[in-house]
Amino acid sequence: MNSGYFTAEACKNTFVLYDRLNLKEVDDNLFKLVHANLMKEDKDDALILIDGKIKGKDFYAKMIVLGQDATFGEFCGNGSRVCANYLFSKYQDMENFYLVSNLGIMKMYKYENNIYAIDLPLVRFVINEKFIAKKELFEKEDEFYFIKLEGKKFYYAEAIEPHLVLQEKVSDKELFELGQKLNQRKDIFPNGININACDIVEENLLKVKTYERGVQRLTQSCGTGSSSSCAIYLKGKKNKVKVHTPGGLLEITLKDNSIELKGPANIEIYKE
Repeated sequence: MNSGYFTAEACKNTFVLYDRLNLKEVDDNLFKLVHANLMKEDKDDALILIDGKIKGKDFYAKMIVLGQDATFGEFCGNGSRVCANYLFSKYQDMENFYLVSNLGIMKMYKYENNIYAIDLPLVRFVINEKFIAKKELFEKEDEFYFIKLEGKKFYYAEAIEPHLVLQEKVSDKELFELGQKLNQRKDIFPNGININACDIVEENLLKVKTYERGVQRLTQSCGTGSSSSCAIYLKGKKNKVKVHTPGGLLEITLKDNSIELKGPANIEIYKE
């Protein structure tokens, strides 16, 4: 089996990307190989594209996300745009591209200058027992659930991935320490939790930093975390918000039935 892969980045989130579109599923040997190369390259996550299907002029694929901690992520917003770049480039005769997930089929878009987008499901604010072991620790405020930990107030949001959103400006050091402490609370967060610090700069302009559960550190950008932060900021209003992350600019639009996550994505180099 061809073991070649690509390195890629989106808003300075870094990836290894495997094309296994001819396979419906992957085995443990491939996962071990992918994880070994992820660690060798020291990238944030590995992306594996599988189950490619052509229906007329439409192309469908599934994306598997594997973290440095050897666990599987629910999704990756920046990674999905990397997949969009790869698929639009490889299948230039196709007109529409979709990622298939457990939460539905998500359309991808290509813009100019290596800018890509994906329509994500609307952010959910319902406590999911898969990610939260003690719902009783959360309080309700309007449509949002929040929890007070380490002297701070965190809102819960699920953009396929689970997130806690802190509407404060905090230092990288403080966010890292919060991420470490909260991810050790397996009694509350059995599968870990992403932590977002959201600083409201001005109307429809946010700065968002993220501690990601899959790599257990701060990353340069997080698409689902930025989407969660915007959804809480907008409180259900339909609008477009610009989000500055350490790795670059994202543009997030809350629509009637989806959230469009738009930003840069680049395929870097092929490795044997």
